[in-house]
Amino acid sequence: MYKQWLKRCELTYIYLTMAIAKNGLFGSHTGKVGNLVYYELNGKNVVREIGKNTKPPTEKQLKVQMETELMSSFFSKVLPFIRVGFSIARLGTALNAHNIGMKQPRELIIKGLYPDLGLAFDQIVLSTGKLTPAVEPEAAQVAEGLRFSWHTDPQMEWPASNDQVMMLAYFPEEEVIAYQLFGSNRLSGTDVLDIPEILQDKYMETYISFVAADRKDLANSTYMGSFNL
Repeated sequence: MYKQWLKRCELTYIYLTMAIAKNGLFGSHTGKVGNLVYYELNGKNVVREIGKNTKPPTEKQLKVQMETELMSSFFSKVLPFIRVGFSIARLGTALNAHNIGMKQPRELIIKGLYPDLGLAFDQIVLSTGKLTPAVEPEAAQVAEGLRFSWHTDPQMEWPASNDQVMMLAYFPEEEVIAYQLFGSNRLSGTDVLDIPEILQDKYMETYISFVAADRKDLANSTYMGSFNL
């Protein structure tokens, strides 16, 4: 039995020579072995099968592919913002911020009929948490960029009064963002998102949210509309 076990180990070792065994023969692996790819994802060892599909894709498959590309591209562009915005939602999971964004219901954030698909920006969420969202928020273009304002109560108690505003403008045609992660406190009732002059007359989609001063909670983001459409 020992010789048979040893022989299996030898065969396994030969089979794994295309991958890297970080912690010995029976540890985690990274690399390609045959049609399997081993890699680490958020601290976990993951394996996936690769292969070539010779069948032409169906219209449904093409639709799903386009939806995935639209969503993935957008959440990649806003990643600096959602890393904070989804930081609480990630706790206790193996998900990263991009993963959480991609889990949003496609039937809500994808609009149009294939192949004329687009993003429903007013349905996209960029932060989640238990803090109070912006109350009666408004956004207006000013010389420096965008002025965000919201209702505030002078008698607002701490720590809510110290929540900091988060602001974002996404430029779909340029595929870039302007953002502020830790702006004025909630009590101030207003803040300005600086936007480079070259982008101020471009089409933009805008959002506002709040993060706790100790970074332990967030508000759900609020869509603030488009400009220069």
